[in-house]
Amino acid sequence: MDAITELAERLAQKIRRSVAVDDVDLRLLGSSTHFGDADPLRLTSLANRRIEGPVRDATFAAGFPHWREPRRGRALGIDGHEHDRMSFPLRSRYGPLGVMWVILLDEDELSEEEMCRCLSVAREMERVLARQQQDELDSVLEVEALLFSLLSDETRDRASAARDLLDLGYFETSAEVTALVVVGVEPRPSYAVDERTAVLRRALRRAVRSRWDRSGAFAVTEDHAFVLIGGRGDTPRVEHTEVAERVVTEVAESDPKLSQRLRFGVGSAVPLTEAALSYEHARVAARIATEKEETVVLREDFPLETLLEVSLRTEVDVSLIPELVREAVETQSKESLRTVGCFLDQAGNVARTSDILHLHRTTVYYRLRLFEKETGLSLENGRDRFLLQFWLAVRDRAGYPRIR
Repeated sequence: MDAITELAERLAQKIRRSVAVDDVDLRLLGSSTHFGDADPLRLTSLANRRIEGPVRDATFAAGFPHWREPRRGRALGIDGHEHDRMSFPLRSRYGPLGVMWVILLDEDELSEEEMCRCLSVAREMERVLARQQQDELDSVLEVEALLFSLLSDETRDRASAARDLLDLGYFETSAEVTALVVVGVEPRPSYAVDERTAVLRRALRRAVRSRWDRSGAFAVTEDHAFVLIGGRGDTPRVEHTEVAERVVTEVAESDPKLSQRLRFGVGSAVPLTEAALSYEHARVAARIATEKEETVVLREDFPLETLLEVSLRTEVDVSLIPELVREAVETQSKESLRTVGCFLDQAGNVARTSDILHLHRTTVYYRLRLFEKETGLSLENGRDRFLLQFWLAVRDRAGYPRIR
C-alpha cells in the first residue's frame, strides 16, 4: 500500500466515510475502502483511475486548481455524481498538488473533530506529494539542463551534454533527433508562471514518455518549450505531428484555453550533437505557425516563409513602406487582397483560385481587374507580382489585420 492510500485508509477508518485523493489532473492517486456511500461516479473513478466527462468539466470550471480552503461540493446529479463531497485542496508552495475528497451522505456534516482530522491528514498528504514532486522535478530539471547545454555555442559543451544524455539512457537507439518548439504558452494575468509551467511539464511528460520513453526529452522555459524526439533515420513526418497532437490533448485536460493557443514548429533531423541546428529551425517554424495560425508547421513545408523569417527578423516600420503599398494596396478590401493573394499562390491560375475561394470565375476576374485598375499594378508584370506576393507575406509584421 503506497503512502497516499495508507493515509486515506487511516482517515476513512477514523471518520467512517469514503476518502479518495486525485492529482491536479483528477487522476486517482489513492483511495480508501467505502462504507456504503459509494455513488456510481466513485465506482467509475476507481475503475478508470480518473474523473471524466461533465463532472470533470464542472470541477475545472469551478476553479479546482486554485482552491485553497476546504469546501463542500453539492451533488451534481450527472454522470453518477449523487452525493456531496467535502474537498480538501492539497498544495505546495509551488502550486496545486491535488485534492482529497470525503463523501458525505444527504445532509451529513463533518464534526469539528473530524474536520481537524481531515485537515491534519491533508497536511501529511501534501508533504508526501511535495517530496514526490520534488524528486521527479529534480530528475526533469537535470535532463532539461542537458538539453539546453545541447544548444550551447561551444562545441565542447554540446558534446559533453550529448554524452551525459546517453549515459542517462536517452537517445541510445536514435540515429538522429528532431526538435520541436512550442510557443503560445505565456501565462494569463491571473495565472502564475510556475502553474503554467507545471501544466505544460505534466502534459509533455505524458505525451512524450508514453510514446517515446527515453527516445524523447523536453525542457520548459517561461515563454516556450523545447522537445527533442529521437529517430532511426526513417522517422515518418506524421510522428512529429503526433507529438504536437498529444501535447495539445494533454494540456486541454487541465487548461483548454492554453491548449488552443499552442503552436508547434518542427525542425530538421540531425545528429544529437547538432540538436542546436534543429532547434533554430524549429523556432523559425514556430514563428511561421503563429503567423499562419496553424497548430503545427514543418519547416521544410514553408521554404518561402522560412526565407522571409531569416531575412526579416524585426518588425516592419510602417513609415518606411512605399506609398504605393500603403495608399494603393492597403486601401483595398479584405476580399480583394485575399483574392489577389490566392491568385498569386496558385501561379495565376484563375480556375484553382475560384475553387479554393468558392467563387465564380467571373467574380475572380472582376476582382482582379478592379484591383489592377485601382492600384495601377499589373498582375501580368513579374516585378509587380513579386512586390505583391512579398508584401502579402510580410504585412503582418507591420501590424496590418490578417486577411485569412
